[in-house]
Amino acid sequence: MIFLLFSILTLFTLILYGVSFSFHFYSHFILSMFVHGVSGGKVYFLLLYATVLFFLLFLRRRRGSGPRWTRWAGKPFVFFVVLGMVASIGSYLHYIKTYSLPVEAHHYHFKGIYNSVNYFPHIHTSKLYLYQMGHLLGFEQALKNMDDGRVFVDVIPAFYPYVTLCSILSVILLSLFLVPGIVYRWEDRNQTGISILCVLSFNSIVKCLSDGGPFAYDFLAAIGILHVLMCTKNPEEVKAFLKRRWKVFFWVSFGILSLTCLVDPSFGIVTYTLKNGAVILNIHGFIYLMTIRTALHNQWLKWIVLTALALFLSYTVSMRYSTYIKPFLVYLDVGTEIHYFEYKDGHLPGRLEGGHVKFDSSFFRIYSFSLEKREKVLDLYRTLGENPYRNRHIALIPSGKRRAYGIFGRFIFLTLEERELVLRVLNIFDLKLREEDLDRKSFYGEIAFDPSYFPALSHAEGEKITQLDENHKFVMYYFLNRFFHQAGVKEYILTPMGFYRFN
Repeated sequence: MIFLLFSILTLFTLILYGVSFSFHFYSHFILSMFVHGVSGGKVYFLLLYATVLFFLLFLRRRRGSGPRWTRWAGKPFVFFVVLGMVASIGSYLHYIKTYSLPVEAHHYHFKGIYNSVNYFPHIHTSKLYLYQMGHLLGFEQALKNMDDGRVFVDVIPAFYPYVTLCSILSVILLSLFLVPGIVYRWEDRNQTGISILCVLSFNSIVKCLSDGGPFAYDFLAAIGILHVLMCTKNPEEVKAFLKRRWKVFFWVSFGILSLTCLVDPSFGIVTYTLKNGAVILNIHGFIYLMTIRTALHNQWLKWIVLTALALFLSYTVSMRYSTYIKPFLVYLDVGTEIHYFEYKDGHLPGRLEGGHVKFDSSFFRIYSFSLEKREKVLDLYRTLGENPYRNRHIALIPSGKRRAYGIFGRFIFLTLEERELVLRVLNIFDLKLREEDLDRKSFYGEIAFDPSYFPALSHAEGEKITQLDENHKFVMYYFLNRFFHQAGVKEYILTPMGFYRFN
């Protein structure tokens, strides 16, 4: 019965997440811990996938299940996971080789009004299967508000997305047999916790086949956890298995971390992997120890470990709250200036109709208004119809003297409307391009933004970055995308190399 209750709970959460702005906002910082990203699409998949798996566990319990479900499904599962990860890393290597891009950096790819970003431990070229599938079935327009990988359609061979699609569908299908087989090998008192571990781990693997790749921290943790669960059926076997295989886990982990250090000698990737990997291992470790707590004989050690994990988990939740929720609950002072970047191709929020236009050009306007009373940032986003996790239009401009901010990076122009490009720079920002390789239309660029129009760029301050700071950064990125698009640059890659400020 517990599995039926879990299925109903996840389904109810899915519905609330989709229809309630407040529930979506306040639950996202917790749910995103399990999907490892701010994309709502990942959360929708997790909740739908969990609903199906828990309901399946409820049905299989009545019909009877056992190891027979894992005997034939285990090997093809491993095959399709390996196949999908080869396609993922293969598409990424093909991408960076085609454009001679550094492996360790973030690469923002803009095509038309769409964009995506690639990073060695968080690959997005493998998401192209979403667009290809939508294109084949005729619903690609339904995916236009999400990153479906369409910006890579002209560079990634069709072989890769079709292999990815085949792998994902196969892994999802096989998981429907593997999860009951794993869960029902355990005693009744342990099955609830083991089922949660299975749902989270299988979800991470499916997600990373599409969005992450073989060096994503959530994939590495999930594949290790599933390997243990598929080879054991009680706490004693887990303990014995880890005693036998700890050297394998150690040297595999050491090899992967060493490879990331070779890829990025600045240790940025290895730090990113260890920091986020510790969080996911803490979550899974806490769930597992709570599941088998009655089988642990050393009571003092049990409560010390559980307390330590609970404290670390509490600290993680607190830090995520301060990053994703707290900035939006701050009240803005009277007189705070709000800028709304409107690109003349969408619906204008009712709050701005007849409002003051601070800047106007052929392709966009900046609407401006000052707050007449104190207002919460979240309420501002709500009244302007903006998603707090996907902002592209709202900028908060504080009163008083402000610093100007800039971005230094590498640009590669891929598609131009004219052979000779003339960039007519607007007077609200400054753009300097230095030729790196003119034949490849590659430039080093320096972009400075007028603080009278653009928000503060906290990435230049060397402090903790919140979701509100990320939103402000993407206001600038999205503006650059629209600026180049109207100038005739229909596709380009931006590799940020640094952020700076000046008076």
